[in-house]
Amino acid sequence: MSTYSSTGRADRLVQASGIGPADIFALISDRLARCEVLFRESLESPVAIVDEIGTFVGETGGKRVRPTLHLLCAKLCDYRGPHDIVLGTVLEFIHSATLIHDDIIDGASTRRGRPSVNENWGSSITVLFGDYLFAKAMQMALRAGSLAVMDTLAQVTLRMVEGEMIQTRYEGRTDLSEQEYVDLVERKTAALFSACGELAGILAGVDESKMRALSAYGRNLGMAFQVIDDLLDFTGDAKRLGKPAAADLREGKATLPVIDLLQTGSSEARTLARAIVDQEGDVDDSVRRLTAMMAENGSLQRAQERAEQYAANAALELVNFPDNPARRALQSLPDLLLSRDR
Repeated sequence: MSTYSSTGRADRLVQASGIGPADIFALISDRLARCEVLFRESLESPVAIVDEIGTFVGETGGKRVRPTLHLLCAKLCDYRGPHDIVLGTVLEFIHSATLIHDDIIDGASTRRGRPSVNENWGSSITVLFGDYLFAKAMQMALRAGSLAVMDTLAQVTLRMVEGEMIQTRYEGRTDLSEQEYVDLVERKTAALFSACGELAGILAGVDESKMRALSAYGRNLGMAFQVIDDLLDFTGDAKRLGKPAAADLREGKATLPVIDLLQTGSSEARTLARAIVDQEGDVDDSVRRLTAMMAENGSLQRAQERAEQYAANAALELVNFPDNPARRALQSLPDLLLSRDR
C-alpha cells in the first residue's frame, strides 16, 4: 500500500487514461451480464417463500459496483478462468444480504424507491432470508476450489458484521470522533471493496506486493464511495436517492460532514443535530439549516476533498501493474464514483 498520496498525480493518471464510463463497462459487459444471470438464477428456489422473495430481490436491481470492480481487477491480473463470474455474483449476494439486514435494523420501509423486503414480508422472514443469502454466497464460492477464497470471504463477512454491531452502539451519538467514523466505514463498506480486489488476485495467483496493492485500491475506493454517499445524503436529490435529506442523521448516524461541523464546537450546530436525531420540532427545517452551516463552515468541501484524497490513493496503487485497458479503466473508476449523483 502506498505511504504517500497526491491528488494531482492521480488526476494526471486518470486524465491520461482517456477512459469514460462507457469504455469501463464495455471491457467487462459480457462477464457482468453473466454475473447478472447467475445472480437471478441463484435466487431461484423450490421453497416457495424463498423463491418469492428472491424474485423480488432480483428485480430490485442495483449499480453492481462490487462485481464490476472484481471483474476489472481480474482482467487487470489477466485471469482467464470462469471463477471471476462466480465470485462477482458472490460479492453481490453478500452486499445484498447486508442491505437487507441494514433495512431491518433501521426499520426502513423502502429500498431504491421500492418497498423494502422487511416492509413486504416482515422482519422475522427477512432476517432469515438475509442469512440465506450469506449461506448461498459461501456455497457458491466453493466452486472456486480455493481455501484462500473462502478465508477471505469469511474474514470480510466477520468485519462487516462487526461493523454493523459497532454501529448499533454508535446510534444516536452526535459526539462521534473522526477515527471512530473511519474505523466503522472501513468495516461496513471498504472491507468488501478491498475483498473485490483480493479475490481477483487470489484467482490470478499474483505476488504478495500486487495482492497488497489490489487490497489497498479497493479499500481506498470503498472509503471514497462512502464519503460521497455521506455528502449526497445532504446535497443530493432526495427523489433520485429515494430517501429524505439527512436520512442517516435522522436514523441517529453521524457521518463525516456532520462530525466535521460539530468539531468546531458550535452550540447551534449541536442543537440542530440533536433535534434531527431525536426527531424534535420541524426536522426538515433543522436539516436545511444544518446543511447551510456545513456549506458555510467548509465541512462539505472538506468531506469532498477527503473523498478525492481516497480516490487519489486508490489510483496510485495501480502504478506497478501493466499498462492495459483494465488498468486505465480502474484508474478512471474513482473519478466516476466521485462524480455520481446517487
